[in-house]
Amino acid sequence: MFKRSLLAAGLGLTVLMLSPTAHAQSRNSIDIRQSGYANELAARVDGHRNRLSLEQRGVRQFISTLQDGTRNGAQVSQTGRDNQAGLNQEGRRNRVVIGQEGWLNEAFSAQTGRGNVVGVAQIGDGHQAVTTQEGSNNALGVIQVGRGQFTDVHQSGSGNVTLVIQGGF
Repeated sequence: MFKRSLLAAGLGLTVLMLSPTAHAQSRNSIDIRQSGYANELAARVDGHRNRLSLEQRGVRQFISTLQDGTRNGAQVSQTGRDNQAGLNQEGRRNRVVIGQEGWLNEAFSAQTGRGNVVGVAQIGDGHQAVTTQEGSNNALGVIQVGRGQFTDVHQSGSGNVTLVIQGGF
């Protein structure tokens, strides 16, 4: 919990130190919605025309994000208890959508390059998904339902397509 608070404070301080004129010209957008209690997030958006939408409902959710580049888009939605999501986007026109519902789910996504797409849906408890994309025009989807599923997918190069569907208890 202390590390999360320290990370959030550090990213917040970095955002405060940036020049207001740079933000006015960047056209980045951030939309944050939280309900429940003890939810935390740390978000940093640099670059130009990046979009970030974060939503948390429940108890002790945590999201950490970093966007840098041009026209990247990310959406994270968590409902339940003790879920965590992290994403890092660098490059151009990359997209990430993460949705988690349940308890103790974790999703982490990193993208560099251009035109990459990731979608992660986790429903149930105790899932973990780690996705990494390097290159261009890669597509990756992860759907995990039930309890305790684990996925770790790395794509590099161009034009790769991966779909992982797992379920069970």
